[in-house]
This record gives sequence, C-alpha cells and structure tokens, in this order.
Amino acid sequence: MTKSISDFRVVVTSLAVSVFDVALSFGAALVTGSTVMIAQGLQGVSDIVTGGILYQGVRSSNKKPNSLYQFGFGREVFFWVLVAGITMFVGTGGMSFYFGYQQFVNPQPVTDIWLALVLLVFGFISNGYAFLLSLKRLARLDPNKGWYHQLFYSSLAETKATFLIDFLGTVSAILGAVALCLFALTGNERFDGLGGMIIGVGMMSVALVLINDVRGLIVGRAVEPGVAERIIKSALSVENVLSVLDLRTMYLGSAKLLVILEVHLEDGLVTDEIESLVDKIKDVIQSEIPEVHHIQVEVETPEHPS
Repeated sequence: MTKSISDFRVVVTSLAVSVFDVALSFGAALVTGSTVMIAQGLQGVSDIVTGGILYQGVRSSNKKPNSLYQFGFGREVFFWVLVAGITMFVGTGGMSFYFGYQQFVNPQPVTDIWLALVLLVFGFISNGYAFLLSLKRLARLDPNKGWYHQLFYSSLAETKATFLIDFLGTVSAILGAVALCLFALTGNERFDGLGGMIIGVGMMSVALVLINDVRGLIVGRAVEPGVAERIIKSALSVENVLSVLDLRTMYLGSAKLLVILEVHLEDGLVTDEIESLVDKIKDVIQSEIPEVHHIQVEVETPEHPS
C-alpha cells in the first residue's frame, strides 16, 4: 500500500533541508568569498522563513470551527502563503540580486572553488530530495492527472509553495555550480556575481508565481470545470433529481471545498422524501469528490419550467 505524504511532512522536510543548506552555504561563503554561496545561503534563509510561515499556516488552518469562524480556519493558510511570497520577493530575492550585482560591477577575489562546488552538490541532493517529496505529494492528489495540472489547479497552497521553493533550491544549486565552473575556467569573478544575480531573479520570479496563485484562492476561486462537471454528474445520478439549476463553489482551505447546489426534483414528493433525497445527494457528492468539505443543497423550481 502506498504511504500518503501529508502537507505537514512536506513543509517540515523542506524546513529541515533549508536549515542544513544555510549552515553549509554561509560557511562556504566565509571561506571562499563567493557571491554565489551568499545567494545560496540567502535562498536557504528564505526557505527557512517561508517554511516557518507555512508551518504556522498549516497549524492555524487546522483549528476547529467556532461560533465566530463557522466554516473553520482553513483559509488562513492562504494568508500565510501570501506572506511567505512577499517575504521571498522583497527580502532574500532582492538581497541576492544586490550582492550579485555588487560582485559583477566590482569583482572581489574568490578562492577554494572546490569547496563551494562540493557544497553545491550536497545542496542539490538535499533540495532534490525535498523537491521529489513535494512532487509526489502533488502527483498523488489525483492519479488521473499529472503534477503539472495539480500545480495550476490544486488548492493545496502550502504544498505548492514548498514545491516551488524546493525546485528553486535545486535549480539554484545547478546554476551556482555552472557560474563557479565558468569562473574557474576563465578566472573572471563576474561569473560569480552573475550567478548570484540569477539566483536572486529566480527567487523573485518564484515569489510572483506563488503570490499570483494564492491571490485567486484568497479572493474565492471556484473549482476547475472538470470538478464542477463531476459534482453535477454526481447529483444527477441520484434518482428523482431532474436537473441542477445552479452550482457555486469556493475553497475554504487546502482541499476543503464549499459547494452550494440548486436542484430541481420530481414533483409530488413529500417533505420527508425531499429531506432524505437532499441527504443522499450530499452523501453521493462527498463520496465521489472527497475534497468537498461542506455542501448545501437547495431545492428550487425552474423559472420557466418545460
């Protein structure tokens, strides 16, 4: 049996990898003077800060509903993902670009390249492991759809955030190694600065992608058309349901969907039969689409019945 990968495990793994990377990267930066390693360390700091923010978001979103927050706190994770994205863009991304630019326009000596390259290899391996974990988490959300589809349409904002962060860490290690290899071959320290600038731009780009994605979830993005069709199909599969007049959806949190459904039923049903039918519609839909967290079914009559 395949073991599931929780969003909590994904966030904690990404956070642990980031702590490891920061210690190695800043240590190498002190020894080598490499801007690439400074940028790599800042990228790790960004991961730690955003990982901590996401950890807080996951914990807060799991609090139980109360009289003031009757649908629960699931949407709070979206807020914390937004904070993480802004922190990454304004803070560490900009700082990495700045240090890289300074090295590019005013090159400083870089030594012990072999040490930096060895640590970049370790960074690639550790970030690669965390990245694969996030990738598997995305891929397992729906076996019939690939991770690429989930990256764009899934409501698991914290898992997508760690996926992007770990992807950035993996790519940054590769780009940093390429920049230092070019420096080793040419002796031109500007390649070191260029590597730092590219890593900074990468952080800011990932931050913008993350901010744009979570913006839709905060505003109240509905499910993708394919899921909406499955909800309607499930409702129509229930006996005595003639049509679905309206469907409205919104995410209440990661993989927590609110569904408001208006249905037209057969004439002549008594109150007890209608109540039983409404309960059956809810059960069928939640059985077919497990991410439906709360569902409201309203019985209506078409404005212009045929």
